[in-house]
Amino acid sequence: MSNPIPEKVANFNVYSHTEKLVGVSGEITLPDFEAMTETVSGAGIAGEYESPTIGHYGSQEIEIPFRTISDSSFNLMKNAGKPIVLRAAQQSYDVAKGKTSARALKITLRGIPKGLTLGNLGVGTPTETTNKLEVLYIKIEESGKVLLEFDKLNFIFIVNGEDLLADVRNSI
Repeated sequence: MSNPIPEKVANFNVYSHTEKLVGVSGEITLPDFEAMTETVSGAGIAGEYESPTIGHYGSQEIEIPFRTISDSSFNLMKNAGKPIVLRAAQQSYDVAKGKTSARALKITLRGIPKGLTLGNLGVGTPTETTNKLEVLYIKIEESGKVLLEFDKLNFIFIVNGEDLLADVRNSI
C-alpha cells in the first residue's frame, strides 16, 4: 500500500468565468476560515470559553496579484458573482513506487469585487497590481473529490462529504 508524501504545488492557472487570466503573479493567498464565536460563561462552567457558531465564518477575501496593469484587473472589478477558478497540480512523492506524481486541485470562488490596488510604476519592475474580492462561495476539489464547499448565502457547509449546516437549514 502506497502513501504518497504531499510536497508542493508544481504549477497553477487562474481562470475567470470566460478565460484564462494571463499575467497573474506567482502567489495567491487563499481565504481564512475564522469562526464567528460567542463567549459562554455562567453557573456550572468553571470560567468561560469561546463557542464557534457552526458553519458561520467572518469576512473572507482573496487577493489576485498581476505583474502589470491589464484589462484582466479591470474585468475582475465587474466580476460580481461570476466564478473564478484556480487549477493546480499538486506534486507528491510515492516512496513505495519511487516516483513523483501530480494530483489535480480545483478551487472555485465567487464573490464581490472589493478593491483594486494599481501598484507602482518603476523602470524594469512589475506594478504588482492586485484585485481584492470578498468571498461568498468557495469549493475545493482534489482529483474530483469535494473536500470543502462553503456557500454563505445558501447555508451550505460541506466538509469531506458531510453537510454541517443541514440541521440548521432544516430548523429554520
